[in-house]
Formats: sequence, structure tokens, C-alpha cells
Amino acid sequence: MARETLPVALDLMFGREGGYVNVKSDRGGPTKYGITHTTLAAHRGVSSVTADQVKRMTLQEAEAIYRRSYWSQSGGDILPAGLDYASFDFGVNSGPTMGVKKLQKVLGVREDGHVGEKTAAAVAAYPGGLEKLIRDYCDERMRYLRSLTNAKTGFPVNGRGWTIRVTGKDPKGQWKDQPGVVGNAIRLANAAHATVPTPGALPINAPPEADAKADVRDTGVIEIIKKPEALLPGIGTLLTGVSSITEDGPIAWMIAICGVAVVGVGIWYFVRRVREAG
Repeated sequence: MARETLPVALDLMFGREGGYVNVKSDRGGPTKYGITHTTLAAHRGVSSVTADQVKRMTLQEAEAIYRRSYWSQSGGDILPAGLDYASFDFGVNSGPTMGVKKLQKVLGVREDGHVGEKTAAAVAAYPGGLEKLIRDYCDERMRYLRSLTNAKTGFPVNGRGWTIRVTGKDPKGQWKDQPGVVGNAIRLANAAHATVPTPGALPINAPPEADAKADVRDTGVIEIIKKPEALLPGIGTLLTGVSSITEDGPIAWMIAICGVAVVGVGIWYFVRRVREAG
């Protein structure tokens, strides 16, 4: 639907995601043009690539990877102009599935990570229109980023860069205000429906940590167990254990202790599943 956005999106991406980086705060590891070593290896059909191979990756290969493995999976050929770019940028930073799931969360449709007819229909019917959806979507992205509380690779070390990338605003006020993803997405959306030329998207300037991958594995435990589904499976067991305490005897106490242990193990497995699946 909005394939004409892709060249602009790639220009914006390479303007910010350019160059080779390999820093400890980026879970993605060796990265160039925003393409991690694991993504490059998958594209080439090999088990792994070296940091030097990542460093020597060409711009043409990076563009081919984005076209094949990110643009379509992020809904780029289905979503309207502007929103397609916002979803694409989210997908590059956190994986296309996560980017689409968060869009679906905002839309209130099933979060399956795939842009189909129901998602497209919900976009068209979104209360307040496309611009409001873009803003709400970027707000949801920021909530997701803040939930990545890992002290080494999450928001504590990369949050400022991520915030500038998405919102265009520096929390410390040291970088000049700019459109960010949200502003550029709105500009692209307006340009697609304008009868007269409108200002185009502008490259995003941000510190290196803005390029760090925002990985669901860095989601904080507290954020995960806030989800009702993290606690519901264990409530019955917990209540059974508590009720058994009202009876006297070591067997009753043992049942109670086992019940609490089962709840704890269940929550641990749920946390692991959320971090692995998103």
C-alpha cells in the first residue's frame, strides 16, 4: 500500500543506523547499518559470521536484508504511509514481531505479530485518525522500552538514546529537539495526503546508544509479573495451601509450603516464556 515510503525509511535508517558498532550495552553484538551479526548470518544461510564479516558488509546487502526481513514483516506493504515507517523502525530496533504486537495492542486486536486484514481494518477505524494512532503507538513503544530494566543492556544505559530516537527529545536537554520517529512518521503521513508539498522527513541525530537493540529479554521481572496471567495460574494452588494451614499438623504445613513453591516456579517459567517469546 505504501511501498513509496520504503526508500525514505531506508534513508532515515541508514542515516542513523550507519557505521559499525560493537559495544557492551548493545545486546545485538557486532552491528553495521543496524544489522546484527545473527541477522547477517541468517541472511547468508550460515550458522555464524565474524565481527570482521559484519564490518565488511556492504550497504547493498544491508538494504536487501531490510527489504526482505524487516519491511514486509513490519507491515510495510499494508500499513498507511507514516505508520509503516514507525512500525519498520520499531521492528529494526526490537524485532518486527514485537513492533507489530505493540501496534496491535494499541489497536485492541489480537496480538499475533502479523499484519493482516483485521489489523489493517482496525488502523482505518482508529478513533482520532492516523496521526493520533502514530502518537499512541510511539507512546506504547516508549512504555515497552522503559520496561527493559536490565542494568547492562536495557533502559538504564540506553534509555536516553532510545528516547531521542523515538520522541526527538533529549531528557537531558543537551541535544537539539528534532522530529524523531514520531515526528517523521506524522510528516510522511501528512505528505501522502497533501495536495501541496509538505516538509519531508529529517534525519535523526542521536547518541550511539540510540542504535542499541531493545530486546524483550531485558524486560524486568516486576514488569512481567504485573501481567494478570502471571499470577492467575497459581492462585488456586496458593489458596489451597493457605486453606490447609487452618488445619493442624506437619502434613498441612508441608502442603502449604509446596503450594507456594509451585506458584513461584510457575511465575519463573512465565517470566522466562515472556522474555523468550515477547
